[in-house]
Amino acid sequence: MNGFKISHFNGARGADELVIYNGVGNTETNAYGFEVCVVGDRVISCGKNNNIIPEGGYVASGHGEAMQFLAANATVGAKAVIDGESGTFMLEIDETAKRIDADMQLSLIKSRYSERLSEGAEFDKTEAESLISKAEAAVGNGEYGLAKELCEEAYYITAKSCRDEVRAVWHRPHEKSEEAVIATVTRLKDAGFNSILIETNYEGYANAQKCVHDFLPIRKGYEGGFDVIDCFIKVCKREGVKIHCWFEDFFFGVEGHGCPIADIYPEYMAKRKDGGILHDAFDNFYFLNPALPEVRELLLSLVKEILDNYDFDGFQLDYIRYPVIHGVDFSAGFDEYTKREFLADSGIDIDKIPDTSCADWKKFLDWRAAKVTEYVEAVRELILEYRKNGRDIELSTAVFGDPVEAINLKCQNWQYWVKQGWLDAIYPMAYLNDAEDVGSEVRYMVEKYGEAPNISGISPMYNKLPVIESTKQVEACRRAGAVGVAFFCAGNCTDIQLEKLKKGVFRDR
Repeated sequence: MNGFKISHFNGARGADELVIYNGVGNTETNAYGFEVCVVGDRVISCGKNNNIIPEGGYVASGHGEAMQFLAANATVGAKAVIDGESGTFMLEIDETAKRIDADMQLSLIKSRYSERLSEGAEFDKTEAESLISKAEAAVGNGEYGLAKELCEEAYYITAKSCRDEVRAVWHRPHEKSEEAVIATVTRLKDAGFNSILIETNYEGYANAQKCVHDFLPIRKGYEGGFDVIDCFIKVCKREGVKIHCWFEDFFFGVEGHGCPIADIYPEYMAKRKDGGILHDAFDNFYFLNPALPEVRELLLSLVKEILDNYDFDGFQLDYIRYPVIHGVDFSAGFDEYTKREFLADSGIDIDKIPDTSCADWKKFLDWRAAKVTEYVEAVRELILEYRKNGRDIELSTAVFGDPVEAINLKCQNWQYWVKQGWLDAIYPMAYLNDAEDVGSEVRYMVEKYGEAPNISGISPMYNKLPVIESTKQVEACRRAGAVGVAFFCAGNCTDIQLEKLKKGVFRDR
């Protein structure tokens, strides 16, 4: 059996922890993990978070490394043991587990096949029937692994393929020639993608010569003059693939990789309470200070420059926020300008705010969010000017999925932007591991903030999930009312994942 050290029983699940929940009610976990429900010594379900603790059983809940352990070692029917002596949760996929799992997969695919028939869906019925028949024979012969593979293949065949949806992918360019760009676009288009969001700047460096400034130098590898952005636009236009700018706004550097703008304009950087430059404690990302008018004007000038230099179909704002808040001492906004302006507007001295639970802190959150909103509104006005001159440019934002946490952790009030009608689409980053969790988050946003089309950001490839999860997450987003999906990111798309998308959910063009 394979095992993972138990962090504790019940209580909050922290980073990389495996927690056993054996009380009553739900685990109350967030969506950034993986859980298995156990009754007796067998797993009865696995995947989603915030599960009901089964009567007479328990839930093993993991995040990070623990999540990877559970995902790799748990299936329905797997043998599960809590080793009290070593404090370890043990899993084994024995022959009984393989049989239970194969029986379940066969039952599910038969039900899915019948459902598709009743809906009148278009798919290769002959191939699906053949795969199901072979799976039945494999189960009868005790070839459980083969049966599961056949059921999975039938899953792709019976997938619905929706025409006229957005199938986007974020792409961080690495190509150094037109031939390489053509190969990338051809590969993605062949898999069914119809929109590419190409990154123009990353970690405080420009990805093309037309984006270069003294504070935004060229990325290593592109010094020779090849304009990868220009090339992608040319190839995508020729191939009928939409090409959008993926623009990182307030994120402008990474600790350990240099931050050119901090060397030239240190006064532009987000500052913490002790006066030092704050970086996001999660990613070690350095941020500009959204409250400074000079910063917003600088970014707006970069947006205009990109739109003047490149014929994009759309423009997407990313990192359109403050760095993640980790308490008062590790929060941005303690520069002299911000303190002075907030005091003048509210009468509150932020140096005297004791913690993040008080009313004054909430006012400070809203004040900072309003500064980000000012910038979004300015970009919207700029886009409208281009439209008046005949440029049909879409404006979208990549946003944090949970609207409450978006404000409380990142000072990002994307709900307001949607309600104002400023955005042509939102790309919420539903970077979760379970398709049901993805669907729940997307459904909430569609129902509450449906004024802007929802193109759901998903990351099954980046999160190294099983290949079939890409299909399951696309289907979950569709059921939730999204008008499309955006995969993060092209660099993590394996050939086998692209093949299965093309065979299934992206089959029709």
